Amino acid sequence: MRNGARLFAAIAALAILFGGLLAFAASPPPDLVEMERQVSLELAHVRDSGPTDPAQRKELFDASQFDQKGEAAIKSGDYESAQENLLKARDILRHLREHLD
Repeated sequence: MRNGARLFAAIAALAILFGGLLAFAASPPPDLVEMERQVSLELAHVRDSGPTDPAQRKELFDASQFDQKGEAAIKSGDYESAQENLLKARDILRHLREHLD
């Protein structure tokens, strides 16, 4: 009976250890999380500025779409795609901010 309890405890300890390691390994890189946060803040700022030109509104929509794709890619673990989409969104937003200021 004691051997069964020890075996169960060992299996449970390993499951907890490996589960924690997998969760840690699955978390996105901190610089990618920071980029996503910055893009979201820039997007909110440009939205608040309210571009009225149809071309600028289209660019804002495109940036928003890239931001959403980046967030979805982070959640799915596709960090390379997430970075590409967030960089595209950031470039569009910076272009818009240059023309709004």
